[in-house]
Amino acid sequence: MKKSILLSYFICLISLFATIDVVGNVLLNPPDTLIANFYLPENACVQQQVTIEYTGNAPQNATYIWDFGGAVIISGSGQGPYKVKWETVGLKSVSLTVHWGSLVADTTKQIHIQPHPEMFHMTGGGSYPAGGNGVEVGLSGSQVNVLYKLRRGAEYTGINVSGTGSPISFGLQTIPGSYNAVAYSTACLWEMEGTAVVEVINPPHPFICMVTFDTLALKNKVIWNKTETTLISQVNIYKETYQNEIYEKIAEVPYANPGIYLDTNSFPLVRSYKYRISFVDTNNHQSDKSPYHKTIHLNIDAGIYGFNLIWNHYAGFEFLTYNIYRKIGTDPYVKIASVASNIDSYTDFYVTSGVVTYYIEVVRPEPCHPEFKSGDYSTIVSNIAAAAPLGIEQNQQTGVIVYPNPAKDKVFIVMDSRVIKSFRIELFQPNGQILFSKESMESRSEIDLSSLSSGVYFIRISTENSITVKKIIKE
Repeated sequence: MKKSILLSYFICLISLFATIDVVGNVLLNPPDTLIANFYLPENACVQQQVTIEYTGNAPQNATYIWDFGGAVIISGSGQGPYKVKWETVGLKSVSLTVHWGSLVADTTKQIHIQPHPEMFHMTGGGSYPAGGNGVEVGLSGSQVNVLYKLRRGAEYTGINVSGTGSPISFGLQTIPGSYNAVAYSTACLWEMEGTAVVEVINPPHPFICMVTFDTLALKNKVIWNKTETTLISQVNIYKETYQNEIYEKIAEVPYANPGIYLDTNSFPLVRSYKYRISFVDTNNHQSDKSPYHKTIHLNIDAGIYGFNLIWNHYAGFEFLTYNIYRKIGTDPYVKIASVASNIDSYTDFYVTSGVVTYYIEVVRPEPCHPEFKSGDYSTIVSNIAAAAPLGIEQNQQTGVIVYPNPAKDKVFIVMDSRVIKSFRIELFQPNGQILFSKESMESRSEIDLSSLSSGVYFIRISTENSITVKKIIKE
């Protein structure tokens, strides 16, 4: 009895605020007028996906009866939204009837299905060097009264070109990516076929492979690896100035040439040098400079029982060993020792009388290829340093004066005529080769150096009682 009274009370409350339809659904606050409106664009392309959205005031649990006018339903149910497409052109009608309780409403709208724009293919694309002008992107054809919009990936680039009835160009593109296009005609969008890929190619990064001493020219030789590329036009050579880590450009080498540069303004018999290089691409853009390489400079001091060799470390790559070579007189060079790469000095006790010549060697773990796939270089050598012969007097007490030193064009030898009556003068290179020789009885003699390359030379003055060897520098 109590349950029936409560149920009757509950039904009375509902009747004040709601309506119950014939199938028992409770309709809260039903409107005075039921609206069955929906959104439908006015135009679309055949085969183009169209979205239809209900915009009326009925709830989702109302009954919706759709007629899409022959469209293919891609997705959607009930109230929607729906995604549909039409496979034929023409004026299409879409209608909707909505039932909500005792309320009924319907709406019909039309959409004009147009032929989609003709299909064309993306053209162009490709690779270009960094800093260049880009590569052209276009379409294989176009239609009049159609606007073509360029996209990069899914983003519009803002570049739009009107159709002309002929192939069109979107211009040079510099940003890497995959480009595609959309044809737009009276609110009809249609994807064009294919993509044009734009790539930016950076030239190889510059690296020096080695810097070594040229034993014939007595100059430094800079070597870099050649790679098979058409992006590089020139190699710039830089040498450190008298200021630390301040470099000046000393040469420009066409990339088509072998990767070798002989620095004719270097004086490796006097000091070590640091070099860097850079690449210039075909668009005249210069790369960053490479890490530096520093040459080995060898010095020799005469010790009591032999010669002390001192050199600066080679810089440019990692290695484990220095090899030390010696030549006595005009004999062939012989490797006399190997030391770890953290060592920078060596004393040679076991030498005989005569001109002794030394150099230091580093063997590169990987050879250099200054010409593509040919021309291997793997050995770096220091300057050649010659030591005055053991057992030969080299001091001023012999009465011999040699000046100026360094010299430019001439060097003069002054003898004490009270002590020395006749003598022989010889000029020779550090490798022992004699360049000049003459007998003299004059107290002042001269040697012409103007035809010689800059570097280190030795003058030997031989008398009946002594031999004096002087090292001179030709500037």
